[in-house]
Amino acid sequence: MRQVSRTVRKLIFISCLALLAACSPDVPEWTAPAQQWRDLSIRIETRPTVLKPGMNEFLVIANKQQRSFSSDLMVDVRTENSSWKQAMPDGALGVFRRALPVKDVQRDHLYVRLVRQGEQHEMMFDLAPKASGTR
Repeated sequence: MRQVSRTVRKLIFISCLALLAACSPDVPEWTAPAQQWRDLSIRIETRPTVLKPGMNEFLVIANKQQRSFSSDLMVDVRTENSSWKQAMPDGALGVFRRALPVKDVQRDHLYVRLVRQGEQHEMMFDLAPKASGTR
């Protein structure tokens, strides 16, 4: 009986360690710094949070500095491996979504083209922290 309880305790301990290891991320999350254009703050998020080669979803979040969104903004996006594609608004929240291919997470970038009131502006966002110095 004593041997069984010792074995059960070991199994519980090993199971807890396995669960903790499964919950911890393999790669630390990183987010590109926000950029400014006119009165807009533009930042990006990705799905999955840690990019992998292949198709990834990009969210371009455009907020006015007064914490509201711009209803007259058009957003196009591309990577090194795609042509310009219109990002679709996700409701009226200033969030624009588009899935695009990524081949090399360390070297590829997300290019964002903003069009508002007849003006156009392009931005480039790194997809990984190591890409920061390779422009």
